[in-house]
Amino acid sequence: MLVDRPAPSIQLPARAGGPAAGSARRRHGARLAPVVAFAAGVGLVLLYALRGGSYDIVVFEEYGLVIWWTLALGIAFGVLPRARPSRVVLLLLGALLAYAAWTALSLTWTASAERTTVEIARTLDYLGLVAIIALAVDRETWRSAAAGLGLGALIVCLLAVGSRLFPGAFPVDYVNKGLDISRLSYPFGYWNAVGAWGAMSAALGLIWSAHDGSAWRRSVALGLVPAAVLATYMSYSRAGVAALGLAAILALALSRNRPTALLHVLIAAAGSAIAILAVRGEPAIADGTGTRGAGVVVAMLLLAVVICAGVAFATLKLRSDTWSVPRSLSRPLLIVLALAVLVSGAAFGPRLASDGWHSFTRISVVVPTNPSQRLLSLSGTRYLVWKSALHAFDQNPFTGTGAGTFELWWNQHATTYESLQDAHSLWLQNLAELGAPGLLLIVLLAVAAVATGIVVRRRTRRRASAGISAAFLGAFIVFLANASVDWMWESTAVTVLALAGIAVISGRLSTPKPRLAPPVRGGLTLLALGAALLQLPGLLSTIDIRNSQAAERAGNGAAALADANDAVSAEPWAASSYDQRGTVLESAGELSAAASNLRTAIAHEPTEYTHWLLLARVQAERGDLTAAVSDYNTARRLRPRGYAFIFAPEFTLTRR
Repeated sequence: MLVDRPAPSIQLPARAGGPAAGSARRRHGARLAPVVAFAAGVGLVLLYALRGGSYDIVVFEEYGLVIWWTLALGIAFGVLPRARPSRVVLLLLGALLAYAAWTALSLTWTASAERTTVEIARTLDYLGLVAIIALAVDRETWRSAAAGLGLGALIVCLLAVGSRLFPGAFPVDYVNKGLDISRLSYPFGYWNAVGAWGAMSAALGLIWSAHDGSAWRRSVALGLVPAAVLATYMSYSRAGVAALGLAAILALALSRNRPTALLHVLIAAAGSAIAILAVRGEPAIADGTGTRGAGVVVAMLLLAVVICAGVAFATLKLRSDTWSVPRSLSRPLLIVLALAVLVSGAAFGPRLASDGWHSFTRISVVVPTNPSQRLLSLSGTRYLVWKSALHAFDQNPFTGTGAGTFELWWNQHATTYESLQDAHSLWLQNLAELGAPGLLLIVLLAVAAVATGIVVRRRTRRRASAGISAAFLGAFIVFLANASVDWMWESTAVTVLALAGIAVISGRLSTPKPRLAPPVRGGLTLLALGAALLQLPGLLSTIDIRNSQAAERAGNGAAALADANDAVSAEPWAASSYDQRGTVLESAGELSAAASNLRTAIAHEPTEYTHWLLLARVQAERGDLTAAVSDYNTARRLRPRGYAFIFAPEFTLTRR
């Protein structure tokens, strides 16, 4: 019997560059893309956090330059966008762009073009970061990028704790050393930034660990929460500690696996308590005066990590995501809980609110001997600072004083001797500096970011993906809480973690890569190049000023003057560059030229008292005492409560 058989097929080798080779390259790229996204997430967090929180103008403008050049080149050569951003993240980008535009418009009325230019650059950096993430992260890579961000955030918490336990392995903390403060401030140079970062990281770990289906990711997420909590505690930040409570509430409110989330919150609280009690039992560690007891703290922290990681592993194996509370039991429990809250609030709320308000309005600048004591009080100077910000708004309700100029307002209207640059509140600072439109735009920006997180959370079906989106939404809400009472917007790394998290999870809603028409591609490239160029003046001027100062300290007057001239050329509207050139010329004995440069600095920044004080010194050296006294008195009027004038009365000249 004959049986029909198919003719044998011959497999020919694929030609280089043929369809088979292209398909192989695409598969390889698909496997590599998540790895690159994960590494980029970790690297982004560490780059911003470990350079002093990227607060320094040189650092964040360097990063801004790189971001915008990358965007320009990526768009020009068709590498970007990799995906079409969703509408909600486009709303966030639009809000950032509108806020940047209003900030730039304040150049027409600002008290300092130099300071306002810094704020323009800062906002453009945030805009560029969100844009590059939204254009680069897609449905295939967003989870990996989010995992990188989360792990990076928790690693920073470990490093912060390690800097207290093993200070010799870390850079010298000149901030704490100079101010003689025992609060944990590494790596941000500011203890409240450490507190905010720790609380955000705790929110990430708690929510992520309640949803992830991977045993090791789940265990790492919950296992490192005690390190985040301990970092927040050792910062002795009241806002940070309060934010930890908010993080726990958000873990329950935003999670789909609430029984698991509740168990993880309780276990993390217990593990963190073990570590905190160990620190409290070792005064040298608690006060930052030495390393005695570091071994005990490390052992207890490791114990807490192991307990939390073990519980996270156990809840996965026990399939806690299937646990639920019957409605017949949950509803009565909710009613009892609500009644307990209402009764407790009615019984104790008015008294607690009254005591809290009294403590908040009681001004105190005394640093307690035991740093943990400050966690039990609300006293400080925030009340006066916020009143001053509202006063600035009353005087300029539509325009404000100009972006970045609250310090100049505070110098003139301060009711304490405290030196401040910011109003210590994102909302009040925008009211003071950018008026009602500025507040409206920053609120719109915050709402757009929260809306993005909510939309991603609601549209995500898989529990693990929902947990990721909920984790970064929770972290952003914690950020907003801290930014409401401190200058977290200017603490660049903290804001980057918050905004980058929202931008990354928005990749879940992205659609396939769009085709950009040549005019659109060219226009976007030019816009990105323009944003990159805006980073240059302040960056170059600041570097030149610092080089000039270093040369002057080294006794190289010629180099100091050359660098000062370069600073003036790079940013001719900046008062600080003329200030520096004036001091260099003063050292060289060219007093007339020095006075001329200082007058130019005053013309650019007339309400900055230091320019007038320097000019008074130069006028005295020139022998013009009348001008010197007049300039000195002007400086004193611009900073009546400055430390420079505490023991110095207003001078008058008496002719004989």
